[in-house]
Amino acid sequence: MTPTGWEIPAAWLVNLALLVTRMSALTIFSPLPGASAAPVQARVLLALMLAGMLAPVARAGFTPAELAGPGAIWLFAVAALSEAALGAAIGLALRLLLEAFALAAQTLGFQAGYSYINMVDPNTQVDASILNVALALLANLLFLAFDLHLHLIRALAAGLEAHPLGAFAVSPGDAPAFIALGGLMFETSLRLALPVVALLLLVDLTLGLLNQAHPRMQLLTLAFPLKIVAAVAALYPVLPQSPRLFHQLAERTFELLTALLTR
Repeated sequence: MTPTGWEIPAAWLVNLALLVTRMSALTIFSPLPGASAAPVQARVLLALMLAGMLAPVARAGFTPAELAGPGAIWLFAVAALSEAALGAAIGLALRLLLEAFALAAQTLGFQAGYSYINMVDPNTQVDASILNVALALLANLLFLAFDLHLHLIRALAAGLEAHPLGAFAVSPGDAPAFIALGGLMFETSLRLALPVVALLLLVDLTLGLLNQAHPRMQLLTLAFPLKIVAAVAALYPVLPQSPRLFHQLAERTFELLTALLTR
């Protein structure tokens, strides 16, 4: 006997649709390296691959009676919105994690004069200073070196095992948590950039005082090359501290993600 057709359970289709919604929002809002230059099909394929990988532990909180009822479409719409909000929140947290180094590079590049040397940022595909590109690539390498992509997948799987799809609801404490994470991002960028900025300020003050003492020497014309050299020299002892700063920010970020996914 040959089968006349395939019967796919409605609950399985609902699970897959909600899971794809969460993964799609995650891939849209997360700062994937080179994602802005990648075709849309690549993001869709990545979302489908993540959904297929996590599908065995996913389940929706709908009973067969609810799926067969007249209000099933509204239940699914609300669940899809909650999954999209959760995926966007995860992507925003990852963006705050990786933007700390970009903010530090922007501060240093403006002070040291690196903003005159522009190249294409592989993350945003826009013109950026060479220091922005270098620190952005460093942040991406640290993300992979600390296996944070694997920790993200584990956190997603733990959240799916703890709660059914569509059960996420925005809490009043979510906004303060993200604001605190944003504040920690600014703190991390300042801790990375402040020593170099302080040295550059001393260079400016020194050249300004010497120029006032000897106006005919025109020492301020040397400010631009001296600040470039001083920034490179100051970054040499500062950059070894970047993995520790990144790890501290990553710990806080994944604490927030775990709280969102498993509450």
